[in-house]
Order: sequence, then C-alpha cells, then structure tokens
Amino acid sequence: MRARERHVLEGALRDHYRAGEAVGAAPRALVEAVRAELARPVRPGPLAIVTAQVRRIGAAAWVLHGALVLVVAALALSGVDVAPVAGAIGSALALASLTEVTRSRSCGMAELEAACAVNAQSVACARALVLGCADAAALLALVLLAAEGPGAWAMLAQGCAPYLVAAGAGLLAARRAASADATAAAVASATGVCAACVALRGLWPAAFAPATAIGWWVAAALAFAFAALEVRAWLRSAASAFSDDPVRAAAAL
Repeated sequence: MRARERHVLEGALRDHYRAGEAVGAAPRALVEAVRAELARPVRPGPLAIVTAQVRRIGAAAWVLHGALVLVVAALALSGVDVAPVAGAIGSALALASLTEVTRSRSCGMAELEAACAVNAQSVACARALVLGCADAAALLALVLLAAEGPGAWAMLAQGCAPYLVAAGAGLLAARRAASADATAAAVASATGVCAACVALRGLWPAAFAPATAIGWWVAAALAFAFAALEVRAWLRSAASAFSDDPVRAAAAL
C-alpha cells in the first residue's frame, strides 16, 4: 500500500471510531481504500521488474564493467592494438555479469525469493537481460573504437564467442556447485575461458587474423546455443529454488 493510500485509510479509521459509528457502517473512504488494495496486481509487470533490477544490481558489477571498458578504451585511443585480446575482453565482461547473476544463490537467498511474487527466476532473468544488453553495448562500442572494416567484423566475432562460452560455462559451474560456492565456481569458469583465449593467442596467432572471421562466427553461433541452454537450465533451477543443490542431494542420501 502506498503512503498516500495508507494515510487515507488511517484517517478514515480514525474518523470512524471518533464518530462512534456502528461497526457495520464502514465509511466510504475505508471501503475505497480496501477495494484499491485488493485490485492492485499481486505481481508487477515485466517492465517494472526489469526497472527494479537496474536499480538493485550491485555496484561491484558496474565498477568491473566500467573499469574494463575504460582500460580498453584508453589503450585503443593511445594506439595500442586491442584486437588480439578481443576474446579475453569478451570473457572478462561475462565474468563481471556472472558475479551479479549468481549472487542470489551464493548468498542463500534462492529459497526466500522462490516464495516471493518476484521470485529468483524473475530476478535472474531480469538481471541477465540488463547485464547482457550492457555487455553487448560495451563490446560493440569497443570493437568500433578499436577496429574498422573487415577487422571490426572479425574482432566482434572473436569477442562474442568467448563471451558466450564464458557465460554458459559460468552458469553451468554455478548450478552444479554448492550454493555457497556458486559465484566462485562461475568466476573460476569464466577466468578459465579468459586464460584459454590468452593462451590461444600466444600459441596460434593466425587464428585471430581477419581472414578467420567466418570460423569465429560459426563458433559464436555454437556458443550461443550452448549459452542459451545453460540460461534456460539456470532459470528452471531458480524457479525450484535450486532443489538439485549437491549439498541437499548429499543430505538426502
């Protein structure tokens, strides 16, 4: 109940008892206030949920995103070629988002959220949507800033594929780990993808040439399918408060 409506209801009750009216003769303002409260939707709409999560996403996730974008932008503006590390950039963006998406489970809030109108599934979906859009915008901006022509096309694919692999692997690890270790498992998986991109760059530089753009886009399409499956699995687990938690499964045995 909003503050204004609460004041109206309190005032109506106060006037009702001061006037000594019969209990069955409720004043019109009281009836209208109760009717308005009952008519209000129990569950907020999708736009309201997404807007609320924009405000509730932790500052740490935005700081990680901002620091990464600022560092890469500064390097690009100073003339340093950041195209070779596009994969590491993409996986680092996924890491920053995973810390926020998996936070409810690692903090043990999944059961409580499962009992709310806006449950863990809705919260995870909204946060993934907000952070995913931010990641896409950041990656696209950095690519346009650091490369042009065919090089930009290849760099975008080289950033998207590791981003999607890191996101999917992080959610898979977080879902299978114990609840308290969910975020740590997600961060470790995303860090592994980032390290693999750096190692691949050092061992096989030709794989990051502009001519390999088609291969990278095929890899990005496969990575998208993998990430989509893991997002779906995460949301389904969130709806049941992660009842398949390994710790609970072991306790049940």
